[in-house]
Amino acid sequence: MEISFVRTVGSRDRVYVRRTNGTETSWAFPSYGDYVPHDVVHLVVETGFGLRNGFWGKVDAGVDVARINADANRTGGANKYAAFGADQLELHIAEMLAGVRWHDSLLTDEDIRVEILRAAPQLAPLRLERIAEVRKTLDALCARWVGLKPKGTLKASFDPRDLEASFREISRE
Repeated sequence: MEISFVRTVGSRDRVYVRRTNGTETSWAFPSYGDYVPHDVVHLVVETGFGLRNGFWGKVDAGVDVARINADANRTGGANKYAAFGADQLELHIAEMLAGVRWHDSLLTDEDIRVEILRAAPQLAPLRLERIAEVRKTLDALCARWVGLKPKGTLKASFDPRDLEASFREISRE
């Protein structure tokens, strides 16, 4: 799956996706300013921690993020994201990982490891080296995102059959 994150300073940012099966989708998301978008963080943590059925796995499988978000905003409630499917375990883990304070320089890699394992013990054993790699990758992507002014694109790919290769590719960019 090929993904293009488009930053346009002063407007909502967008993501464009060509799924593995050739279909396409896109959606807008609010800018986080100079920090990488939440969906980029999802991509890094899902590939970095081997989550095939997280947010990006569901996008590749055909979910329509724009429609799901519009319906969720309209209906609200505890089950507003039911359209992501019955099996949302990895989606919830991915959301928790995306919410980790990766950029907080006051937190050590061990602090982050403890926080992650407290919320998702099924990720054990969790190597400190991988946490450091994820942090380094997010920092590098953030630096690239900052440079995309007034408009620019960050491209990445996601292969649910080989998440490690996807992570290595994202880390090299």
